[in-house]
Amino acid sequence: MDSKAHPEKLPDTIPFQDEFTRKFMVSPKEVKEGYYLFRSKTGGFTMWFPKDAKVNNGFYEKHDKYYESSVIAGVREEENITYSVDLTYEKRNITNEIDINLNLLSGYANYNGKYTKIEADRNTIYFAKNENDISVDNKKNIDYKFFAYIKSNHSPQAVRFIYKVKCEDATRGCHIDVDREEELAKMLMKSIEFHD
Repeated sequence: MDSKAHPEKLPDTIPFQDEFTRKFMVSPKEVKEGYYLFRSKTGGFTMWFPKDAKVNNGFYEKHDKYYESSVIAGVREEENITYSVDLTYEKRNITNEIDINLNLLSGYANYNGKYTKIEADRNTIYFAKNENDISVDNKKNIDYKFFAYIKSNHSPQAVRFIYKVKCEDATRGCHIDVDREEELAKMLMKSIEFHD
């Protein structure tokens, strides 16, 4: 969507009121309640985008049509929860090297374990999860990660996807429904569609 569009004529939600994020939005029409359609600037993929999040301008990187990295961040104020989605898109033959890419993802996610393979018609998702205790000064806080290597079944395209969630303010504490967050992460992963 045009970043110069008049914000007052768009939905009063973060993706459309934030000028940088607006550039990635396909339409102000929700694809599912609470979600818009996000299109990468390479044009390589689309995915559902939460209405309470924005693309972090400082962490965005793009190289031609073959590489794009972005961080989506959101806060659920009423729940005292902050979350982020790190996305790295590649369109190169190296994406076919599954083991190499899973090792790379494991390094980013600080994970040492097996992945669950979820096969779909368009994509194959290699999924795993972990948690890290990030408590400081007796203020309990756990960083939960749900991550995947999402590989197109039809082209040399893939997305490295890391969904992280934790209490925004550890001094106030929060309740993270881990099963719900896992389902949210998987829903976003499954919403990814690759485009040539």
